[in-house]
Amino acid sequence: MKKLKLSGFDLGVIIAFAVITLLGGGAWWYLSGQLQAAQSDVKSAETEFVRYSVAKAGPDNIVVSPSNGKNLQANIELIKAQIDLLNTKLQPKENKLSSIDKEDPVEWKHDLDDEVHRLNAAAKVHGVIVPPNFYFGFSRYLSQSPNDEQTLVLKKQLVGVEELANILINAPVKEIRAVRRSYEEDPHAVGGAAPGSGAAPEADHLSSYALNAPANAYIAYPFEVEFETTSENFRPIINSLIQSPYLFVVRTLSVENSKLNSPMISELANLAGPPAGSVVGTAPGEVAATTTTKGPQFLFGDSTLKIKVRIDMIEWKAGNK
Repeated sequence: MKKLKLSGFDLGVIIAFAVITLLGGGAWWYLSGQLQAAQSDVKSAETEFVRYSVAKAGPDNIVVSPSNGKNLQANIELIKAQIDLLNTKLQPKENKLSSIDKEDPVEWKHDLDDEVHRLNAAAKVHGVIVPPNFYFGFSRYLSQSPNDEQTLVLKKQLVGVEELANILINAPVKEIRAVRRSYEEDPHAVGGAAPGSGAAPEADHLSSYALNAPANAYIAYPFEVEFETTSENFRPIINSLIQSPYLFVVRTLSVENSKLNSPMISELANLAGPPAGSVVGTAPGEVAATTTTKGPQFLFGDSTLKIKVRIDMIEWKAGNK
């Protein structure tokens, strides 16, 4: 048995696994469902190691050599370190979800107003367009306050909206068109589906409810965001989602390009424009050099992307005391 070493490659694999977890529903299900079992298996393996390493006679009748004993113990410690690293990614210190508690509805409403004002001001500074009187998914509370019990989940959702809005504003995107959230404060219908209504749906209402995973391993709070940006500014958005202390899982993503078709080859001459003039070379065989009146033209890459993305914010419950 060879001792495993925690090399740069091992760390890279662990981190890559965590990143894939953020972006893939299947991989996320495996991690969320198996982390507790893995922790239990590590504890069992350690107990078995201690029992077998001291067995000299009896039903076990196993004697572990000192060198193999060291390798076994080192492998156990390595697995524990890998699991701890994943757990740190799932529950970093900067993640405030587990420490949130309900508060007085009037205080929560003041906090909401302050946060909405701050986000709108930041959007203006960064040149990000937002709809008039934009309330970032909480327009229901423009003229009312929740009750005491509702503030707990509303505070958690406000944390998620704040993080997502900051990511979009700092990118910056060109425009935030909508932020929708599930109305977790409402009574949940049987089966977990959001109740239907004869009235027209509110603009920032996402018709679904949070998912409570088996064994209360985690809660996934759904959000939907629509925005416009460029391909270059879309990259830092994805990077920021991965690097956030809050665990975001991209569930669906739709992209509409403002330019649906690339230029045809026959159109390239018109795009370039007529030549501004030519300079004939004096050396034998030298080709005339020409320039155009329009200068360099973009063939692709300067279009606007209209993006709608469904993102779940994960509140990791496993291991919480």
